[in-house]
Amino acid sequence: MEQKTEALYLINGDRFLHLRENGAGVGFATYDCATSEPQEFGQISKQNLPPDGRNAIPAARNWYLFELSSDDRKAIQEVSLQHLDTIPQSGVRRRRIWEPETLPKDIRLINSHYDDLYRIPDGGVIQVDYPDGRSFTARMEHLDDYHFDMGGLGNVFHICQFAEVMERNHADFYPEIQTQDEQAAWELGGKGYLAIQSCEDGWDYTLYHSDYSVMDGGQLGAPELTIQEAREQILEAHHMEKGRRLLQDYDAVMDKVAEAEELSADHRPSTLEKLAELASDASAPKSSARSAPEL
Repeated sequence: MEQKTEALYLINGDRFLHLRENGAGVGFATYDCATSEPQEFGQISKQNLPPDGRNAIPAARNWYLFELSSDDRKAIQEVSLQHLDTIPQSGVRRRRIWEPETLPKDIRLINSHYDDLYRIPDGGVIQVDYPDGRSFTARMEHLDDYHFDMGGLGNVFHICQFAEVMERNHADFYPEIQTQDEQAAWELGGKGYLAIQSCEDGWDYTLYHSDYSVMDGGQLGAPELTIQEAREQILEAHHMEKGRRLLQDYDAVMDKVAEAEELSADHRPSTLEKLAELASDASAPKSSARSAPEL
């Protein structure tokens, strides 16, 4: 996964946090969403960031939220830098005109009247919630200013078509909320399951087949990531980032895994059974007759 050098986060639905790497670390600025007024400016030094230089933006975000901010609630959503276009102090408007290559492509999320709701960066993750409690997330791929692929599997929508489909289904959609959860599990659109839990050095994870048998597992040494960001890096490393992800009850998935392991153990032949089978094979008479050729 390409490392971010700049990002914009919507914090608690009312404040933008803009982060951008520079020679001294990561600079930050915050803006009020309702008034567009600048609130804070500052610098997060390299000594507060990972020494290997990776994940500097998530680490800087965490340093701001947990060391420099007094807010108890930490609802984090990554959104497009284009949200700052109307705030002159951010410099985004000038960059859009004079340095457009410094602003990555983004995807507009609108209602059926073409009113902008959100803009998310290309490759960002959207969450869709249905009234019956069903919910899924999917990565969004920018195609052009009016079309995107949801999930990377050729599920192409026009931005207004998507809005109309969501309205007909009375569904809510928005950039996925990053949480401080320490464990979570997802069903991977029929491809299996992913379970993640925090550990001292970052995140332990296991991928399971659809029958809850183990597919793969390991550790991601990046404690600065949220569990949702860890999920994205793990899925991309295993080439499983495409498709929908349905959040599951972690304990329920672990119970299913335990049941699958117990069932597998019950059907596994014992050592005595294996020895008896070998002895039976060894004592079976061997025929030396040649079979007749087929006519």
